[in-house]
Amino acid sequence: MASQAQHPHLPLPNYFSKFASIYVRQTGNSTLNLLADVITENVQTSAHPIRPDSVVHDTAAGPGIGAAALVARLPKDQLPKEMLVSDNVAMMVSAARESLIASPLPHVDCKELDSQDLSSVPDNYFTHSINNFSIFTFVRPADAVRETYRTLSPGGLAIVTCWRRFAPMFIVHAAQKKIRPDLPLMPTPSPEFYKEGVLQKVVEEGGFAKEEITMIDKVLLVADDENIAGLTMLISGPLMSKAREGYTEEEEARWVESVRQSVKEEVKQFGGIRFEAYILLATK
Repeated sequence: MASQAQHPHLPLPNYFSKFASIYVRQTGNSTLNLLADVITENVQTSAHPIRPDSVVHDTAAGPGIGAAALVARLPKDQLPKEMLVSDNVAMMVSAARESLIASPLPHVDCKELDSQDLSSVPDNYFTHSINNFSIFTFVRPADAVRETYRTLSPGGLAIVTCWRRFAPMFIVHAAQKKIRPDLPLMPTPSPEFYKEGVLQKVVEEGGFAKEEITMIDKVLLVADDENIAGLTMLISGPLMSKAREGYTEEEEARWVESVRQSVKEEVKQFGGIRFEAYILLATK
């Protein structure tokens, strides 16, 4: 059974850079809140909790969401002694570095790395690896998992999160149908990952044994005005420009209102914007 979390006011650390703050706001804090709950409810209650002697890799980290979740949920004296925050996008790495330099993490290093090729990282190095809502963005997801497996120490824990229902895409499709129902809907990146069993299969392909994998379902309902506004901004903006391909100027001008109406319909149906996620914990 899925657990449901609603933390609209989990505060963003004041050390977060402007870029990182906008990034998190436009996700409605969904990726941060879900991971923060996973750390509290699943990682810290497991046989392999994060401790002061842990060495953690936040891979494909964006602007440091994994690190922010750890700081949000762990007492200062329980934060890991060492943390690597990596992403293959230079702007994300810069935002993470700018944000985390003033964080209470004892030692954090931010590097531009490809999760599918961590050749600069030695074998058996990390006690924990966090891949937060990025697995479906990789061209070679199994290779990313292989690198996670290789760089984890024996007994190390991988935390992989993946969407089961990515609410903004449902809202985008609803908005598209209102304006140009004759045009193709905006494609979803790696839609196979939304299907049950696919994430676990990829993680097994990457080297983790089936009996060492635990799957958990989680639901996050974004119901507060501020986070709904952030998500509405994301869906209305340039990141979803592909949804408006083939539109006339007049149709483009109707997009923002169509998104607002579709957001209202989502909230009316679910009581908020409903995200569903697969959470996978795998031990090496």
